[in-house]
Amino acid sequence: MELKKTFLACAIVMLLASACRSGLSRKAGADSREQDLAGIEKLHQQDIAATLSDDPSALAELWTDDAVRLEPGSQAEIGKSTIRADDEREKAARPKAKVVSYAPEIKDVRIEGNLAFEWGYFTGSYKETPDGEVKTFRGKLLRVLQKRGDGSWKFARVMWNPME
Repeated sequence: MELKKTFLACAIVMLLASACRSGLSRKAGADSREQDLAGIEKLHQQDIAATLSDDPSALAELWTDDAVRLEPGSQAEIGKSTIRADDEREKAARPKAKVVSYAPEIKDVRIEGNLAFEWGYFTGSYKETPDGEVKTFRGKLLRVLQKRGDGSWKFARVMWNPME
């Protein structure tokens, strides 16, 4: 009889320990997700600031080294250095152009390990010259983000298209 009581007590302790571990694991998972979402939101805010600054260096810092950008009407831009060079050429071709506004509307973010997938829309406006007319456009986007070793997030793949 004593052996049964000991066995039952051990079984109860193991069940309680398992339940506690499971609860802690879920809490750790929720905390990790919240940290990831906060890091992704930080990237979103950096994206807005860099886009409004129209600074190719600031924009380049948002990308992984092996990033790919797919934009309408052009070849795939492969690599952070290629993306930066293309942004610098665009800026040099239109030196007086100014981004007036940029507002992404992310509709869904899915996190899978060190990758996140998001889609949404964005609205932007710009002027070709300081005295020029403000032109507004809207687009849709699909982005893959990659978590870095320090916990920050960068764009790994970005594709967008204008909405007509």
